[in-house]
Amino acid sequence: MRKNQYHFNLKDYLLAILGVDLTEVDGLDEIGLLTILSVTGTDMSKWPTANQFASWLNLSPRQRITGGRVVGHEKRVTHNPASQAFRLAAFSLWQNKGPLGQQYRKLAGTRGKKKAIKAIARKLAVIFYHMVLKQQPYDPKKIAQDPEKQLARKIARLQKDAAKLGWTLQKVS
Repeated sequence: MRKNQYHFNLKDYLLAILGVDLTEVDGLDEIGLLTILSVTGTDMSKWPTANQFASWLNLSPRQRITGGRVVGHEKRVTHNPASQAFRLAAFSLWQNKGPLGQQYRKLAGTRGKKKAIKAIARKLAVIFYHMVLKQQPYDPKKIAQDPEKQLARKIARLQKDAAKLGWTLQKVS
């Protein structure tokens, strides 16, 4: 039981307000959704696209470009509670076994935790935007990676590493 837990069924309340169950999305819980909803509201027409919504939340990358070349990235500080709630939701996915958790761990291993949190928080914000705007339930299959493609990438990587060592791999039948 949480310290500041609500004493009524918050899930049913959010379902009545939004018309769609956003707690099905990995990482988004009732208290975080209430925080996001208190800042953004239910009217997503303020933002014409999901990219503009993510930019408003300060979850989009800001490249510094000069002479047509990217020379760095601009750091922006935000005190938006909705942005912080999306970042907390993204950070909570580090042990999740679902597709968002897999993407978080992959990004954290290659790019670092800070960039992984921001990227997954942006993905959660886009999912939130589309679910509230279109009133459609969450479908984890849309963001899941194809297992056959993952296996093909693993095999290709193993063959490349074996070739560097002068070995060849053969499939056991």
